Amino acid sequence: RFQGVGCTPTSSLTPRFTSFRARTSSMHGGSEPKMLDPKALPVVFGEAFSPGVRTVTLINRSGLLLGSAGDATTAAVTSAIAASMWTNHEKVEGAGALGCLLVECEQGRLAIKSVGSFILSCCADASVPFGVLRAKAEGLHAQLQPSLSQIGS
Repeated sequence: RFQGVGCTPTSSLTPRFTSFRARTSSMHGGSEPKMLDPKALPVVFGEAFSPGVRTVTLINRSGLLLGSAGDATTAAVTSAIAASMWTNHEKVEGAGALGCLLVECEQGRLAIKSVGSFILSCCADASVPFGVLRAKAEGLHAQLQPSLSQIGS
């Protein structure tokens, strides 16, 4: 849990998530490539919603939207911006490892976090405290990391 100024941790801040696993598919009896189940992502992402949370997206490092839940009209733009910010941070020498990037914008707040070789972003109104937004991103990360670390490497 994240504890910050003005953030009181309660059990309601801890998101609960359904199980998510990358499916495996055997092709020609050889190795088993990992595949993402596109139907599972919106269900898992939907559980991170609360009043004020607009969009949750999973994107690749190029900014390609792989899955989302919430406001579909802004999901692609939010994803491209989040991927650009995250990859630019990674390119800076001596910047250090970043756990979760929290950004305040004119239109609201954004939490960006790496999940395996993918990027997760949570977009919310300014009314959502950064601590709550970070807790949601961390909860989704914990749920998705075991499966997504096996694919896209």
